[in-house]
Amino acid sequence: MKDIENREDILLIMRKFYEKLLADESINFFFTKVTSVDQHLEEHFEILATFWEQSLFLKGGYYNNMFSIHKEVHNKHAFTKDHFETWLHHFNSTIDEYFEGKYAEQMKTQGLSMATIMQIKFS
Repeated sequence: MKDIENREDILLIMRKFYEKLLADESINFFFTKVTSVDQHLEEHFEILATFWEQSLFLKGGYYNNMFSIHKEVHNKHAFTKDHFETWLHHFNSTIDEYFEGKYAEQMKTQGLSMATIMQIKFS
């Protein structure tokens, strides 16, 4: 298995990850009811790919405030510990299905860090 190398790899992860999220009834309502992310997935994937390219490869280009965006969602319907655990499970398992190596591990570590910070900030 290869490591994450480029934007196309990140887009693959995002598409497969969101397939899992949208199929999981314990969390999919965040994307279908609380927000309308499911109505513009490809646009959302492009934003996520830019975020992860910046995070993993230091490419730049992501200018949104990821925490404030998720805080707005949390204010509409609070994220619970179970939501974060479900998100992390799907995130990590998706990466592990397709990639291994330095960037794959970095992406999982950063996902855990973001989830942990959000839980602390939003509680």
